[in-house]
Amino acid sequence: MNYIRALFNRLSRSSIRSRMLVIALLPAMLTEFGMVAYFTSQTLDAAEDAMHARAAHAARHLGDILPYALVSGDTAQMDALLKTETDTNQLSYARVTDAGGQLVASTGDTLHAAVLADHYRQRIEIRLPAADARNDRLFATRGAPVDGLLGRAEVGVSRDQISIFKRETLIHAALLMLAALLLTGVLAWRLSTRLAGQLRHVGQVVGRLACHDITARAQLPPTGEVGALAAGVNTMAEALQAHRGELEQRIREATAHLAAKKDMAERAHHARSRFFAAASHDLRQPLHALSLFVAALKARNQQTEAQTLIENIEASTAALELLFNALLDISRLDAGTIEVHPVHFPLQKMLCDLEQQFGAVAAERRLRLRFRPCDITLYSDPLLIERILVNLIANAIRYTDDGGVLVACRRRGRMVRLSVIDTGRGIPPDQQENVFHEFVQLHNPARDRSKGLGLGLAIVSRLARLLGHRVDLRSRLDHGSMFSIDVPCGDARLVEPTITAGAPGPIPADALVLLVDDERAILRGMAELFDNWGVDLVTARSTDEAEQWLDSLARVPDVIVSDYRLPDDTDGIEVITRLRQKYGHDIPAIVVTGDTAPDTILRISQAGFPLLHKPLRPAKLRALLTHLIQQARAAAVG
Repeated sequence: MNYIRALFNRLSRSSIRSRMLVIALLPAMLTEFGMVAYFTSQTLDAAEDAMHARAAHAARHLGDILPYALVSGDTAQMDALLKTETDTNQLSYARVTDAGGQLVASTGDTLHAAVLADHYRQRIEIRLPAADARNDRLFATRGAPVDGLLGRAEVGVSRDQISIFKRETLIHAALLMLAALLLTGVLAWRLSTRLAGQLRHVGQVVGRLACHDITARAQLPPTGEVGALAAGVNTMAEALQAHRGELEQRIREATAHLAAKKDMAERAHHARSRFFAAASHDLRQPLHALSLFVAALKARNQQTEAQTLIENIEASTAALELLFNALLDISRLDAGTIEVHPVHFPLQKMLCDLEQQFGAVAAERRLRLRFRPCDITLYSDPLLIERILVNLIANAIRYTDDGGVLVACRRRGRMVRLSVIDTGRGIPPDQQENVFHEFVQLHNPARDRSKGLGLGLAIVSRLARLLGHRVDLRSRLDHGSMFSIDVPCGDARLVEPTITAGAPGPIPADALVLLVDDERAILRGMAELFDNWGVDLVTARSTDEAEQWLDSLARVPDVIVSDYRLPDDTDGIEVITRLRQKYGHDIPAIVVTGDTAPDTILRISQAGFPLLHKPLRPAKLRALLTHLIQQARAAAVG
């Protein structure tokens, strides 16, 4: 039973061809076996009956023809009669005995036949015919018994004939069954092959449809069940193709719509970038001139009352400069000009510097600013990490009205989490993602510029992405916020010693600086500033004018300071390149611009010139000029 169950389980997992062959052959084989067995049995029984009938008929016939020969004692005649009967009925032997059992006549192997057990024997008594037996005196005179029994006749048929017949019949039956099975198998194989091929073809079409080849069709006539299946698959494929055509049309329309939206957004972005760049440039120009005039005025006027006014003007100018610098940071990040220089550095020193930087600001707002000591070494860019913390701390102080700000760190495996925690107003959950976008300020509806432009967190997000660090925000409305950044741990043994650079020396008295700018106010402001420094300055509004002044002085400038945007579609890079070619060597140069467009910043950076943004801090400009002049003269001497 288990074997049959296992066989059916195996058949259920086999191919359709195997199952069809089994279904076709098994009933046919059983039917053919039964029919062959039945007819073979009937044939063998008929042969057995025929053998018996033949022996009985031969015995009766001998009983009828032998009385007279037996009475007359004609042995020759009896032998002839036995011989004839043996040949006629295919007997193995035949013999005649008298009434006393003595052998009278015989034919065949009677001695062997008497002892063989594989013969069928038939005996019959030989008596006088009834009509002749009445003449007792005649037969009595010839020695016949009075009761009419003359003797006995015995015939035998060998069973070997039946055995040979049976064997031949079984062989013929087996050959017939094999032929029938072969024919059935061939027919079942052809039918199953055809059906399996059709199903395989339909399966391949379905597979191609599954692989997005919706042009596939089943090439079968729509007759029969498989044909109906193929027709259904073709109908489904046509429906899919039609549906796909509709989807492609919708996708094309949606793509065109999105492309139009994207193009509109890009145009808006470029327009915004151009607007900010132009606005930044145009606003920085007078602010730059104002800072120069303030610096010159502060150096010349030493009266106490005037100094107070000048300091107020200078503070307002510095506030405007901070706003412009935030725009500049965004532009630099968008332009990709900020490079990352990761090193191993101690965190505690940075925290101490930040505490000194923001301590007075927090105290002015009556807030507690605490820095939890953290003796950990980090591996990142310290300048960019400091810039991130500066923005986070400034943002926390700006939006905290009561309580304080905590700066802490915690080691988490191979990372260190730096957190800035405040007790401020908190950020609603639906706005926590938006605060990292540009110009988003949740608690400044009046756009108070003392609270910044809403660029601090946008700069934090971009710097963290540039560094590959993760920024996390957790906040509850009216309960404060916690901004965190995960920074990799560093190795204290790889921290490079800090070398404190001394203050730059004075600009050499014989130095000559060339300034190229198209704004008259900036030229006058720079002239006043350089006059206070005691440095020779040549100002020009174009390259041609600069060459004329230098030719009249017969001197080569030590440093070229050029504005980036100049009249007649020229820029500072072209001015510097032309003057360097004129004098045959690389004169140190500085490019100054109020443009914050990313492509402008990238082009200047690729040209390899130091870049200063308007408004300039006079101290920064003087330090850079001193450094470039000293470096050039040291290289010339070496």
